[in-house]
Amino acid sequence: MDRKRVVTGGDNGPKEKRGKHKTKSTCTPKPATVSLNKKYTDETNVKKIEASYQGSKAYDQGGLQLCHEPFTHCVLPAFIEEEEFLESLQDELLDLTFAEKNNDLYKFHQSREDLKVVQSPHISAMRDLIYVKFKDWLETVTHIPLNDTVDMSCAKYEFTDTLLCHDDELEGRRIAFIYYLVPPSWSDKDGGALDLFTVNDDGQPADIVKTIVPVRNNFLFFEVTPVSFHQVAEVLSEDKTRLSISGWFHGPAIKRPAAFEEPHPPLVQAISIEEDVFFDWINPTYLDMVSQSDICERFEEESQIELQNFLQNSKYEQLKNALQKCDSWTPRGPANKRCYSVLDGSQEIVEECRRVLQSDAMFLVLSNLTGLKLHELAPESDTDDSDKEEATTNGKGTKGQPCFCCQVRRWRQGSYTLVHDNEIEGDRDFALDVILYVGCEGWEPDQGGITSYIARGEDEELLSVSPVENSLALVYRGQDTLHFVKHLNARSLKLPKKEFYDICCTYYE
Repeated sequence: MDRKRVVTGGDNGPKEKRGKHKTKSTCTPKPATVSLNKKYTDETNVKKIEASYQGSKAYDQGGLQLCHEPFTHCVLPAFIEEEEFLESLQDELLDLTFAEKNNDLYKFHQSREDLKVVQSPHISAMRDLIYVKFKDWLETVTHIPLNDTVDMSCAKYEFTDTLLCHDDELEGRRIAFIYYLVPPSWSDKDGGALDLFTVNDDGQPADIVKTIVPVRNNFLFFEVTPVSFHQVAEVLSEDKTRLSISGWFHGPAIKRPAAFEEPHPPLVQAISIEEDVFFDWINPTYLDMVSQSDICERFEEESQIELQNFLQNSKYEQLKNALQKCDSWTPRGPANKRCYSVLDGSQEIVEECRRVLQSDAMFLVLSNLTGLKLHELAPESDTDDSDKEEATTNGKGTKGQPCFCCQVRRWRQGSYTLVHDNEIEGDRDFALDVILYVGCEGWEPDQGGITSYIARGEDEELLSVSPVENSLALVYRGQDTLHFVKHLNARSLKLPKKEFYDICCTYYE
């Protein structure tokens, strides 16, 4: 299930693989018929399932599985009795027009039309079954009063497609469902499983504790709650399509707890380091005043720039070797915000690099490269941002001392970050993102790992930063500019080391 987003990138997606085309007739298509498996409509079985559901007890009979951990969900195998119906339904679904859905949270193709308006005979029959007979069954079993609003669409997940961790909560959604039409040969090695998460004490996703592999003609549903965190794992098959019908039944809204506010990382101020240490690290090109002036002029026009070969070669190679040999990495979550690893422990050359990035000399160089006031010796800009002045005087923010935060990150298949609020320190209105890329030789755009910047409430990309060996990316952003790192997919396994690193810093004036 995908959270509600406005996605505008579908028109530029790849051409769709279409299903078998049949000769169109001028005659009205013959209505199709479909039946829910009788073992689910048997009155005795319905009463048993209802009792288990209401008693929060597990139920596992005749293939039907009802579980209440980590949240209530149910799998109904062999959902439709007529086997021949499946092939015709699949053909009609594949003959629909699909749009690419691609942002921080997901990448897959979805039918452009809501299935409630599609008039193909088998899709219509399936819709009527779900909207009427199965909806009544759900109300009987769950005791949830559902209204007439049912969302239903078709999704195609192909190689490297995924839907990352989320809870599906949106006003009115009460029960989410998925009906699988994957090939009969689909297995766990093909990916695309539905992963279910536990939650921690803060109500945030913690661990994947159950993985449900797609099976043809299986129908799965679960209650949408503040703890219904789940994801569609990356599809790993290069020749199979994970085809499904999915959507939500709607009903009365349930009470949601206050949103968890994640604390900001600690900010630190500049430190002094030996001058010769600083000069040993930084490419002399970027210390030349003429070069700095040229870079600053370009940066002030674009609010971003990428500086190639930023570190001296000898220091860069030492840094890369240290990171590649290090085995002290700690996973960083929660999964509804991020998934990567951070360096845990001290590595001498890595710590020296951190100190260089935190040094007052670096703050001054960045001031000269960007025109920002990150150091007391930096000249005042002739074009001070009036918005910052206003924010300081009207109580929206207060201007503090220059400071920064920093983390060393490892990126490999499955790593990502998602857009979320609270990205800039609360009393600051603007931030300078500085990312130093390490060990990303062989990287290709289709592997993921791109840092994308978007305006709050929009999906259209403002700019993107790609991993480039020994490059320093600078991006100046405000509170209304959000960013994310695109999911690293299975293609990233082609990287020489199957991973890369960055040192990600945020500087504040």
